[in-house]
Amino acid sequence: MIKKIYGIFFLTILLSTQTFADECSQVPDANSIYRSISESTASNLSIRRLQQIVGVTADGIWGRQSDAAYSNLISRCNSYTYPGISLIVNEAKITDFYKNQTVFEQIPFQSCSNEKIPVYGEIKAKPEVGAVVGGAVLGGIIGKTVTKKDRGAAVGAIIGGAIANESQKSKTKTEVIGYENLQRCETKFKNSPKEETVYSYSTITFILDGKEQTIEFQKLQ
Repeated sequence: MIKKIYGIFFLTILLSTQTFADECSQVPDANSIYRSISESTASNLSIRRLQQIVGVTADGIWGRQSDAAYSNLISRCNSYTYPGISLIVNEAKITDFYKNQTVFEQIPFQSCSNEKIPVYGEIKAKPEVGAVVGGAVLGGIIGKTVTKKDRGAAVGAIIGGAIANESQKSKTKTEVIGYENLQRCETKFKNSPKEETVYSYSTITFILDGKEQTIEFQKLQ
């Protein structure tokens, strides 16, 4: 019974390891598509292909959920090791294990946008009605005071109003007279994945007292 349980257990591990290896074999394709997404050159079909690889709904729209699934795939596969060629030394088998790791480079790029910048200028101010009326009233008072007659007041009012109006014409104010299109650019960074093979560890397998022994060790780099 125990042997049967162990058999099922190891079979499960073997199958899951094979599935994991098959999944990680698609990482180079996934990284290639991801690079095109970061460069905004990926087609809708390519995005759906990558979504199928990472196991999310293939709707052709790359968002947070798709990005998180891609990151999870890279994280899992970065921990996956596979054996290289084994060497036999004095009846002991030495095997080196490697990782196909994905690393990300920060690639700078220019991000530009157009902004409308207001342009200010001096324009003539419109005459203030209160100032003109006030000038006319003041002119009428002065005219009547000087001439002692209502006619003089009328003439003074006209002259006072005209002077006030002319003084208003000479006034200017600062206002927005138009807009100028200005392009603003800033340097941003995007992740660009690349694969590299790195050494992970080694094992030595030998027979001692009739039993197979396996020891894991690190080679000096």
